[in-house]
Amino acid sequence: GNYSARPQQLSSTTFDADEFRYLDFDINAASVDVKVVDGNKARVIERGRVAKGMDASKAATQNIASVEDSTLKVSQFGSDDGKAIDRSVTVELPRCVAEHLKGVNVHVGSGDLQIAGVICDGFDLFLGSGDVEFTGSVTDALSAEVGSGDVTFELYQAPAKSMDVSVGTGDVEMTVPNSTGFKASLTLGCGDFESDFLPLGYDGETILNLEFDNGDKSATYRFEVGSGDMSFDPE
Repeated sequence: GNYSARPQQLSSTTFDADEFRYLDFDINAASVDVKVVDGNKARVIERGRVAKGMDASKAATQNIASVEDSTLKVSQFGSDDGKAIDRSVTVELPRCVAEHLKGVNVHVGSGDLQIAGVICDGFDLFLGSGDVEFTGSVTDALSAEVGSGDVTFELYQAPAKSMDVSVGTGDVEMTVPNSTGFKASLTLGCGDFESDFLPLGYDGETILNLEFDNGDKSATYRFEVGSGDMSFDPE
């Protein structure tokens, strides 16, 4: 083909962990992987399959990462320039910052998103098409809007205020601690909803609107799935 068979590293940018408490991703077309590492340096690494005869560093997205207003910003556009395809961005977060993030804001046009080991107050996601896997804790508020793709949230601590999850087409799997207090409402166009939080006697047939609650009912959760199956269970 016209591109390298394997992805190559296009760039790597390093930041001190104590410089930021927020993450902000604005990605046109790339898969994003956020993972926790030891040490006190955060790294943003771009990879891609590079056009034949092109120097890897020339294919790199310019100014892909910066820190301003205590926010680590990752912006990746112009990925249709032909210099590289199948781009991916890996963000390595030191544990000392990953477990104390104030907010995570992610906007991805197309691509898969994987986030593991992060603890944040607020999580805000918009994804046009792609799969989402989030493992960690969102303590305050979570909002996720996905056009098409499968979405998995494994939450060790669930939002104490609000959670809004909207998926056009795709399956949603979510687990939260058994003790989570919430009032939940569900709108499901076409598909099945399954939850061990539901009262006994609920048969799992397709339903349009459903409300249920748990514990002290303190948080407000809203789920909306156009077509696809959803499960929402205690872990």
